[in-house]
Amino acid sequence: MTQDAPLLSVIIPVYNVALYLEQCLSSILSSGYPELEVIVVDDGSTDSSPSLCDTWAERDPRLRVIHQPNAGQSAARNRALSEMRGAYFTFVDADDWVAPEAFGLGITYLEEHPETGVVELGYAEVSPSSQQVQPRLRASQSLPAREALGLFARMQGPLGMPWGKIFRTALAGGLRFPEGRIYEDTPYVFQALSLAGQYYYMAEIGYYYRVGRPGSSTEHWDGRLVWLFDNLLDLCPLLSTKAPELLPYLYQTLLERLLIFVLWADRHRASAPELLLLLLPYTKVLRHRPLLPMSLTAQLRAKLFVYAPKLFLLMKRFCGSHS
Repeated sequence: MTQDAPLLSVIIPVYNVALYLEQCLSSILSSGYPELEVIVVDDGSTDSSPSLCDTWAERDPRLRVIHQPNAGQSAARNRALSEMRGAYFTFVDADDWVAPEAFGLGITYLEEHPETGVVELGYAEVSPSSQQVQPRLRASQSLPAREALGLFARMQGPLGMPWGKIFRTALAGGLRFPEGRIYEDTPYVFQALSLAGQYYYMAEIGYYYRVGRPGSSTEHWDGRLVWLFDNLLDLCPLLSTKAPELLPYLYQTLLERLLIFVLWADRHRASAPELLLLLLPYTKVLRHRPLLPMSLTAQLRAKLFVYAPKLFLLMKRFCGSHS
């Protein structure tokens, strides 16, 4: 690697993940791309994570540890974003790890394609119990950011998580996560894609994602799910003023995710009856709102869901009982 290689800022929020931290940090610091600054934000951990972070920082000057009182993952990420120096940046969750060549592959592409603002690498899911690795890959493709945003809205392309992506700081470095709520990733990625210029998906496993970890903030779906929709709706004033043409993408993003979670809540209404009651009011927000082009069948389904959600669910239950 030459001295002219751009600096990559790797942002890692840490909260009570001592069991996984060694693997995470080792994978990053031993990667094939050495031009790193690794910013670890210990968000008030009460296990041995703080001392582990400090030990790693003593070993490798590329790693810097920030200790702060517990304020949540968004606040930890935002703290690192405000202090990073890299021409590019990426996020790694402290219970996951990266492939050896992930950073090098992504930054090489970004350096060769200055029009591209976001590179996303493929990932693999890892089961904590069996350690079975399940690759999740699709075909490599380069897309205009607006087209990528359309796929994102329809849940057909870019993932809603910030990990596994490398962002160009000049474009996305000023973005911040909403603090005080979880389910903050989707609005952040939405904004990053809207600024990206061009988006590239690289069909290489660059990230290993540990699924179903006990203690993770999204281990169980509960009433906090509404924060996903509140976080998305908080973008409306900004878009209305600066980019109203993006509002159909935002409302489509909300619609597709609301539909999934409402159907899940309806299937589990016996064990979690309050969740459906919390989610259904968000259908009213979508009434008379612009959406992306859809087939006639999809339009009819969306209108029924938005304007008559209880009838929509009754029909789903009936069809399910006769399938």
